Amino acid sequence: MARVTVVGAGIAGLATALYATTAGHHVVVLERTDRLGGKGTSQTVDGAPFGYGLHLLLHRGPLMKLIKKISRLPLVLSSPRLDRLTIPTVGAIRPRNNVRLAAQHRRALRQGDTASPVVQAASLLAGSGSPDYGSRYAAFNRQRLSFVGEGWSGVVGRMAAALDEVGVLIEANCQVTSIDEGRVQLKDGRAFDSDVVVLACGVQQAKRLLKGYDGADLSQIQPVFVSTIDATLDAKPLAELHGIIDPSEGAYVVESNNIQPRLQLPGAFLSAVMAARDGESEDERMARLEGFLDHHAVGWRSHVLHERKQTNILVQTRGAKPGYDSFSEHGILLAGEWVASEHTLADAAADTGRLAGQNITKAQP
Repeated sequence: MARVTVVGAGIAGLATALYATTAGHHVVVLERTDRLGGKGTSQTVDGAPFGYGLHLLLHRGPLMKLIKKISRLPLVLSSPRLDRLTIPTVGAIRPRNNVRLAAQHRRALRQGDTASPVVQAASLLAGSGSPDYGSRYAAFNRQRLSFVGEGWSGVVGRMAAALDEVGVLIEANCQVTSIDEGRVQLKDGRAFDSDVVVLACGVQQAKRLLKGYDGADLSQIQPVFVSTIDATLDAKPLAELHGIIDPSEGAYVVESNNIQPRLQLPGAFLSAVMAARDGESEDERMARLEGFLDHHAVGWRSHVLHERKQTNILVQTRGAKPGYDSFSEHGILLAGEWVASEHTLADAAADTGRLAGQNITKAQP
């Protein structure tokens, strides 16, 4: 049995702790903020789960598999309908009243023709604002990407409850300042002695803590940013549509209340995303997103009940990512979306958390 300190209580950190505990190790999780889940969380306001922009859960993905293992209650899931997702100047991704056009769209989606606006739109929504032509794109076409009825706080809550049941300590408001031969030093003067440290924090914090260690070059990792607006309205400007996707703008707006019947809101719950452009400021991007909503959800501003704007959110990373064991010779493992995985987004976090948690002995002296 090893003493394991996990830095970060997001999806990656919680997954690491679950797998490491199952393997028989003693685990402590340290979180810099007072909130579990990182960006994979949400706050319910009048029945609507406000998070960090829309994120759809992949059926049979690493995160879904983990939740099924630790929770007896099934998640309430509902997927966007392709006939209710539209593209400006193109129409529905799967039109119901035009058999020939529907066949053309199905063929483009199946072939993954990146020149097709239908394929571009599907990949944009599947990648949460950054085009994804991998497993999430394929799942989207089979309607196996779903909105979680209880919000991401429900997903994180199940993971935290499972850790609580087995007695894993999760310490909030712990800012790690350094790691030295298994000794994790905190800003408040406390320290944790560990056999293995798992960095399941963000890539910027990991770069700071790994400074001076020999291992993979993390400088090649590039962040992908978006701006988001989530809003509940007392009107339904998208009527019965599930969403509008404009790949030429790198933007979409989804009507979550139409997708997930469990919400049962009297009006609308819009989640809108605008991808970053080269040379564009954060304010310019947010202005573009507001203009996108003005055009496609006419009058939305005058019907807002609750609103959350996030000018600059890191949704994922690109580039040469390190392996989870790149620093194992120093007693350090890595977990997170920014670590190499065949998956992306939250599933990459859960997958690398699994790899780290199941291979703690690989980093032991």
